Amino acid sequence: MKKHISITHWVREPYPSAISPWKGVVVPSLIIFLILYVLEPFGIGRMESGKLWATLGSACISAGVSSVFAWVLPWLFPKYYEERAWTLGKEVLNTLVLLLCITVCVWLYVAWLIGMMPSAGLFFMVLLWVLILGAFPTVLFAMWNRNIQLAKNLSEAQEMNRRLSKHEVGQSPSSPMLFSGGTKETLEIDARSFLYAEAEGNYVRLHYLSPKDNRPVSKLLRLTMKQAEASVSSASYIVRCHRAFLVNLHRVTKVEGNLQGYRLRLEGCSEEVPVSRGYGKEIKARIT
Repeated sequence: MKKHISITHWVREPYPSAISPWKGVVVPSLIIFLILYVLEPFGIGRMESGKLWATLGSACISAGVSSVFAWVLPWLFPKYYEERAWTLGKEVLNTLVLLLCITVCVWLYVAWLIGMMPSAGLFFMVLLWVLILGAFPTVLFAMWNRNIQLAKNLSEAQEMNRRLSKHEVGQSPSSPMLFSGGTKETLEIDARSFLYAEAEGNYVRLHYLSPKDNRPVSKLLRLTMKQAEASVSSASYIVRCHRAFLVNLHRVTKVEGNLQGYRLRLEGCSEEVPVSRGYGKEIKARIT
C-alpha cells in the first residue's frame, strides 16, 4: 500500500515545462546527431559516402517530431498541456509517446535509406537504438531543466521576499471596482479588499475581503478574464499573473519558488496564487 501511494505521489509531482521549447528540440537532436555520427548504428559505418547526410536526416526527424510535441500538440490540446497542471507522470508519458513516434519515422527513413521494405525486425532494431540514444539526452535534459529552473525560481523568490520584507510594495488606495459580465448580476469591490480572481470555464471567481468583518469570501460571476481585467484597470497593482489568474500585488506577503514558477501568499488568504512562467518576469519586476 505504501509503495502504491509513493508511486502515485511521484506521478502527480509538479514538473516544469521546458525552459524554452526550442531548447527541448535542438539540444536532444544535436546530442542524437553526435551519437549517431560517432557510434554509427544502422550500418552507417559501412556507408562509403553520405554518412553525414544520413545522420543529419535522423537528427532532423528527431527535431521535426519533437517540434510537433513542443508546439503543435500544446496548441491543439491546451488543457492537457496547461503549465500549472503539468506533472512528472505527464512528462514521462509524453516522452515515451515522443520516442515511439520518432521510432516509427526513423524506421521508415532507414528502410528507405538502405533500400529495403520496412520489417518487424528492422522496427525493433530501430526501437532499441532510439531507446538507447533517446534515453540519454532526454534524461540529461530533463534533469538539467529541473535543476536550473528550480534553482532560478528559488533564488528569485528569495529576492522578492527580501523586497517584501522592506514593505516596498506599498498600500492599496481606496478605489471601487465594478465587475459585470453577460448577465445582470454585478459586484462592486474596493480595490483594497480585492485578493485575486480565478477563471472557471465561462465564469470568474472573485476572492476578496468582506467589508463587514474582513473575512475572505468569494463570488462566482459569469464573465471572461478580459472583462475582469478591464474592471481592475484603474488599479495598476492588480495584474495578470497567469492565464487564469489576476492578483493584488499589494496583498502579497510571501513568494514561494517551485519547479513550475512561483506561488504567491496573500494577506488574509489561505490559498496560494500561481504565477506562470510567461508572467514571471513582470511579477518579479513589479515586486522588486
